[in-house]
Amino acid sequence: MDPKLYKAAKEGDVSCLYARFITEEEAFTRIQRTQHGNNNILHIAARAGRDTFVAEALRRFPCLSDQVNSQGDTPLLVAARFGHLQVVKTLAEPNNELPMQDDTATAVESGTNSTSSRRQSDVEEGLVDHQLELGTIQDNVTTLENGTNSSNISRHQRVVEEGLLDDQLEQALHEALRNGHEEVARYLLNLDPEMATSVTGAGESPFFLAVESRCESFMWDILKSERQYSTKGPDGLNVLHVAIARDCPGIHYAIEADYWDLVHEMLKADASIALFPDNDGHTPLLGAVSSGRRYFCRDILKICPESIEARNHEGRHALHLCKFRDVRFLMRIPEILELLNEGDEEGNTPLHLAIKENDYEKAMLLASSASIELGAVNKEVLTALDLCLTDWKNIPQQRFMWLHLATRGAPRGRRPIEYKVHVRKVADYKPLINTMALVATLIATVTFAAAFTMPGGYDTSPDNLGVANLVKIAALKAFIVSDTIALSCSITAVLTLAFSVNGDLELQRSICIMSWVLVGLAMRGTLVAFMCGIFVVIAPKALWVAIFVCIICGIASVAVELSVPILFSPTIIAIIRYRMVAWRKAMRQIEPPGFKIVFRSVMTTKTGQIEQPDFGIVDMTTRS
Repeated sequence: MDPKLYKAAKEGDVSCLYARFITEEEAFTRIQRTQHGNNNILHIAARAGRDTFVAEALRRFPCLSDQVNSQGDTPLLVAARFGHLQVVKTLAEPNNELPMQDDTATAVESGTNSTSSRRQSDVEEGLVDHQLELGTIQDNVTTLENGTNSSNISRHQRVVEEGLLDDQLEQALHEALRNGHEEVARYLLNLDPEMATSVTGAGESPFFLAVESRCESFMWDILKSERQYSTKGPDGLNVLHVAIARDCPGIHYAIEADYWDLVHEMLKADASIALFPDNDGHTPLLGAVSSGRRYFCRDILKICPESIEARNHEGRHALHLCKFRDVRFLMRIPEILELLNEGDEEGNTPLHLAIKENDYEKAMLLASSASIELGAVNKEVLTALDLCLTDWKNIPQQRFMWLHLATRGAPRGRRPIEYKVHVRKVADYKPLINTMALVATLIATVTFAAAFTMPGGYDTSPDNLGVANLVKIAALKAFIVSDTIALSCSITAVLTLAFSVNGDLELQRSICIMSWVLVGLAMRGTLVAFMCGIFVVIAPKALWVAIFVCIICGIASVAVELSVPILFSPTIIAIIRYRMVAWRKAMRQIEPPGFKIVFRSVMTTKTGQIEQPDFGIVDMTTRS
């Protein structure tokens, strides 16, 4: 393509359409296509939004509007993609007469004058014969105009007969929606309202593309109109799948009031869209549950209660797929609660599946329901309690889950199962021992140094030489006592840990527990000593600062208290003892044949003491 013509098409300069036409062959070869993108001048002008240039080029060469570039795009499709409404109007209605605008006429006149002057200059220089050249130009212009008129008529006939324009309009409508150009899409749909039911080769309807691109006003136009429309999408999706899965420009679709109205309108218009699954078997209800859009569930079930029966390809329903944070909310819906004891294709209820996936928080909520059947078995004849024991990891969440099921009287299945036990070895305690020894040593060093640097300094008078100046203040006395406690506990912990290097499993376990308590006391003593020391030296001049320091240290002390697994409250100890007694009785009742439930770290057998796990089930047939 001529560089000047390319630039003119991009900038909308219509004068080039008249200044360079020498022969018809040149018009249809040199100016039609770019070398790489295979774009003609209409593609270039449509991309830039030059509606005047497009109108004049289409008037003179209407055949260019049907040509496609290397990507298979017509000029109309390019204009729709970039949202140039005026260009789309010009290209979408070829039957309308395209009058030459004032600037176009001026450009034509200017181009003709420039052509004549150029030819006159050539004649003066003896390059061409003036009269012959003028005759050639006039003949070419007449030929082009006649060809244009005949081409224009034949093109319209071909468009009507073959329906090419309808296909172009449908493609342009889909392209405009895909790129979020609502005004262009609204104009194209008004040209042919039946396009609302059209579907692309990928299975995308205009309404689906509008939802996916968040063209809310266009969606409302379709919903409020009485025309028929399609809601289909690719891979079995429909508009409700996309509306639930995508976020809107605000916070998310569930918060936008207009979106709620939109969802209600979609469901009221066609409630059956809540029943169609995608390629994964997920209906809109299952999609809402699995993606955490729990607020949709109540509305979908209210308008389409039949959707509660939906299952995916694995036979799993809403409670199988929901997240932990949504379980409590969903179980308040009566229809959802009916699914509590229904299994999937493998017979696993939501409780079975939660335990298999190690989602113990969700399993605890499900097991706490009054409607749960703890004795339900899957196709492997395993109950929830059996699944909790089959892959024993000896983690706190698993222990609490087993405790909860056992105290609620959960039975075991009829089928004997192989219980896997995690046996803690001596090497497992070494990192913990080394860490506690390091912490205890640091605390002992700090508290020992603090004892000889009393807050407030020492008396230098002969009568009380070396005595602390503030010894009579209560805060200093508390400093000395707490520092002594911290030093004593940390040193005791260091010495205790030193004896566990070559000890057996039981000794190391006991020493770790005792040392952890001592280190916790030392930490609290260090915090209290620091708090009292700051209070002694700051309170007389800045009381509020001293109080603030005490509050911060108090919060830190509570955090240390929570980190220690030993609670000294008599009430808590009594509750724990009561629960342990009830738990042991329940465990003895469900003890599998050939297995023994272990509550201590060492168990005596016929062959003597053996190494046992902290907590678990031991196969007596392999241990004896």
